Amino acid sequence: MQKFALYRKYRPLTFSDVHGQDHITNPLRRQIASGAIGHAYLFTGTRGTGKTTCSKIFSRAINCLNPKDGEPCNECSVCKGILDGSIFDVSEIDAASNTGVENIRDIRDDIAYAPITAKYKVYIIDEVHMLSTGAFNALLKTLEEPPEHVVFILATTEPHKVPATILSRCQRFDFFRLTVKKITGVLESVLEKEGKTLDKASISLVADLADGSMRDGLSILDRVLELESPEEIEKSLGVIGRSKLYDAVRYIASSDTDALYALVGEMYASSADMAVFTDELAEVFRRILAARSTANPETVIDASEEDLEKIKNLSSLFSEQFLIYALKTLRQTRQALSRGSDPRSEVEICLLLLARPNLSENSDALTARIEALEKRLAAIYANPASVATARPAPQMPTNPTPAPASAPAPTPVMQKAEEPKAAVEQKAERPTVNEEPKAEIKKEEPKQAVDFEEPKQEAPQADSSDEPWRELATLDEIASKIRDLPTQMLLKLYAKAVYRNNDVVIITAKQTDVDTLKKNIEAIRAAFEADHKYGRKITVERGDDTVKYVGSTYAYDNIETNPMFRME
Repeated sequence: MQKFALYRKYRPLTFSDVHGQDHITNPLRRQIASGAIGHAYLFTGTRGTGKTTCSKIFSRAINCLNPKDGEPCNECSVCKGILDGSIFDVSEIDAASNTGVENIRDIRDDIAYAPITAKYKVYIIDEVHMLSTGAFNALLKTLEEPPEHVVFILATTEPHKVPATILSRCQRFDFFRLTVKKITGVLESVLEKEGKTLDKASISLVADLADGSMRDGLSILDRVLELESPEEIEKSLGVIGRSKLYDAVRYIASSDTDALYALVGEMYASSADMAVFTDELAEVFRRILAARSTANPETVIDASEEDLEKIKNLSSLFSEQFLIYALKTLRQTRQALSRGSDPRSEVEICLLLLARPNLSENSDALTARIEALEKRLAAIYANPASVATARPAPQMPTNPTPAPASAPAPTPVMQKAEEPKAAVEQKAERPTVNEEPKAEIKKEEPKQAVDFEEPKQEAPQADSSDEPWRELATLDEIASKIRDLPTQMLLKLYAKAVYRNNDVVIITAKQTDVDTLKKNIEAIRAAFEADHKYGRKITVERGDDTVKYVGSTYAYDNIETNPMFRME
């Protein structure tokens, strides 16, 4: 007994059996039931959505001896004759292999004769866009005033290639792609009828690979019916597994270039098509962008519930600007692969540029980096404490707070690599630029001046010394040595510093900036010491509290409006 392919075995025989095209089947049934049948129809849509199937159902329904609600009975002699091909009043013509004028002339000559058995002569012309210009002109004359017993049904996947003069003489019906959910339901029904089982992940994979085509879904199912796992199905079909694609996205988000190179090496060793990987990774990023930029991703992303949940989780790892940059980079890589470039190196370079946008000179990459930095700075102002907690400053050695005179000095909680106290004191006495003699430094004991919560009134006053306060010109260089990015950017963009002897005051405009810098004061101290500025007493204050550090006759008076301090 001949074994039919699943898409042939389970081809719909009535309009009710057609899935996902109610916007077409319902009007056609109403036309047939009322007898208001047109002379020419145009069915358009992507492959495997039911154009030819509906054409055959329509041809039987209008000729059926016992129609019911616009449906063919498939039991009368006419329906059976059309199904088995014994009635020649219904003709199916492949325009891809019958493109010439003479083929259309044969139809024009044939329509002059009345049907032999059926009520209507039906001509189904598949892939009508393949006809030549001369053939279209000949068909146009036939479509203008055909006999009442003739019905034309034209089917095409590319309606834009059909002349407007032909389109204007046809009733047009556009077939939609089927959703993954709809295809999954049909596949499960077919498996049940066949007495076969597949796990849910495998069925979802087949439905996703069908790309909206019911016929493709059944064809793929026919190929993998005896396989047992999604991994086997992926290998059999030569596609990149969803798990690998999601892993690649996570590696890009974490800038894990080692894992990305290992992934490309694994695919290359298994002879995977790098162009297919690039296309499928681009599709994943397209879905992530849709999930990132829409309130209801499920309305624009056609995927299974499991995949949709994974896409939503991945969307939180990227900004919209980066996703646009990723899609453009993948598209450029795909074009390079089509020109015959080395596939492995092209894909490796692409993934490296995605994982490290700073390596790209592309304006989109620069915009993505700026956007990421802006978001981090916004997070600082919104909740400085959370940013400081998320990326704590490196633990640097601290000096003990001096104890009362009546009590012995407490033991330091942390010391510099267990250095002896004498070594610490010796390091604090290293000479620096613009510093007072060692004796003066020792007298002020700067290594113990770390109490940053002391009242502001105890800070050095302008009249306590003849030495004026001066701007610390090297603040940017010192800030560059701080690993904590928020602290570094605050010092560079929104702060200035003045110094006198061993006292350093960092001045900024907002209280939130002051609080953030105070929380990271040890990192700032470490940066000062890395710049050979030892034994400094560092405090942080708001700009409107710093008039005491600048005399009224000094260059830094009116510090709140001085552009040097950027206090607006």
